[in-house]
Amino acid sequence: MTKTVKILLISDIRWCLYFIFTILMLPSSTSKQYRTDYVYNRRTDAFYKFHMEMVLCGATKDICAVEGATLMVPTSEEDISQVHGMFKQYPDIGDLAWVGYDGNDHDSIEETPLINLDEGRVTPYPRSYTTSVCDVVKRNGETYRYKGQHLLPFICKANAKDVFEDKQCKVFGRGYRYYENVGSCYKIPSLAYEWNAAYAECHAEGAHLIVLNSELEHQVIYNFTNEEHQVRNAWTSWFFLAGVRAEKPPAGAPVVFKTIFNQSLEEAGYSQWSENEPNNSNGHEYCVTIFKNDGKYNDIYCRDKYAFICEKELTNN
Repeated sequence: MTKTVKILLISDIRWCLYFIFTILMLPSSTSKQYRTDYVYNRRTDAFYKFHMEMVLCGATKDICAVEGATLMVPTSEEDISQVHGMFKQYPDIGDLAWVGYDGNDHDSIEETPLINLDEGRVTPYPRSYTTSVCDVVKRNGETYRYKGQHLLPFICKANAKDVFEDKQCKVFGRGYRYYENVGSCYKIPSLAYEWNAAYAECHAEGAHLIVLNSELEHQVIYNFTNEEHQVRNAWTSWFFLAGVRAEKPPAGAPVVFKTIFNQSLEEAGYSQWSENEPNNSNGHEYCVTIFKNDGKYNDIYCRDKYAFICEKELTNN
């Protein structure tokens, strides 16, 4: 074998090894999928979500649990590196985020608590939310103790081996019930959200806020909502957010409600409202719920927190 041939063989072997190494480094596209709002880290084999909304420490575990995750506990350098990378995406939200308690003693940070940063009505917080003492992580990766009365963003984590996929309903979430007579799966999550947050939550799981398409579906949902347990932290137990809303019209113009698929209620197949609804109470009711008493539509203020129904249609899949 000549010297030139040997050099070419060695070069080919190096390129083959490089190609194999590159393939091995790529994350699996079949087994590493989860909700659309989580990002995957191959080194930790886990999914992460940076919640930009500001909440009390005590609320973080409940919100993460709704998403099938837990409040992230930074236990490795890779966790800290992931946090640092997520912080860099949001340079204007401050330097602290809630994380789970790691069992170690940390220095405490003391500042004046801020309970409410939003205008309008505020959902009463459970006492456990305001009395918690939690850990926070800074942009530089340092961890401290912090009083739970502060409002901060937070980070949820789900290990890849623990994520759940409902293969019948084709969603990444537990608790869906399939109704063969209407060809859809439905779920009422365990926390109440504002309309925008409810829309995002259903979408992240691979579903959507419910849209009634027939009298039969109306009857199914009437029975469904009356069988389920009451959702805590909701303004009232009588309403369930639906995938219908309206734009605020110009002065004097009528309010026009459409589904999240840009259909009129008539085009969607169900257009019945509860008695004396919609009434646009106080001039700012542009989102829609399903009224538990009769299963019909009712308009509400979009910033109030209510239970909501996620739907995944299987008929056309």
